[in-house]
Amino acid sequence: MPHIALVTPLALLAPLALLGTLLVAGLVVLVMRLRRLRMMQAEAARQAAAEAREQFGRDVHDLVSSRLWLASLRSELAYRLADDDSPLRPALADVVQSIRQASADIRNVTRSFRDVSLASELANARAVLHAYGTDCKVEATEAELGDEVSAVLAIMVREAVTNVLRHSRATLCTIEIVVRGGVATLTVANDGVDPSVRPGDGTGLDNLRNRAAALAGTVGTVLDPDGWFRLIAEIPRRGGDRR
Repeated sequence: MPHIALVTPLALLAPLALLGTLLVAGLVVLVMRLRRLRMMQAEAARQAAAEAREQFGRDVHDLVSSRLWLASLRSELAYRLADDDSPLRPALADVVQSIRQASADIRNVTRSFRDVSLASELANARAVLHAYGTDCKVEATEAELGDEVSAVLAIMVREAVTNVLRHSRATLCTIEIVVRGGVATLTVANDGVDPSVRPGDGTGLDNLRNRAAALAGTVGTVLDPDGWFRLIAEIPRRGGDRR
């Protein structure tokens, strides 16, 4: 009779143990993959939400903020043109204040959603100056700027143009941005300032100086005898790095 080998329980333990180890390892890999998939899904959802917020910020800025700025300037012009004893002046003053507050609220809402666009502010500056009968010439070097630098320059353009319309009778305004030696220089000049009246700094200029200083930059003004007023800002193109 042929010899039949008997398989003992101990002999079965080794393959069963190996099979168990393989099953555990497979379960661990599966759990890790599921966890990684959940992380990827969470990151995709977070990225989608961030993009949605940024798009919202762009829409709000493009559709509302610029129009509020223009409305503010026009209401201020109407206020200045109204007679001192006109009953419209208090109402116009309230309109101006309300629009300014609305603009501030819009900036606060969108500040964390998008950076201010330098190209958009240059286009807005040209359009609003032309609307007020002031010729505007823009020359901007096509150079890569840091995001913070670009945003600060955009804010400076907006503030400078606002001051031109509020405090001067300019017929020409020039806006120039050049980059040399790692430094971006913004110059906003207009020909409508009375040279006999020294313009004050004001909180607006102080704010611009603080913004520039935060990026290792400077802001200054020059008033020429012929009535040309210049705001000059110099900021390292990468912000805080003059190399």
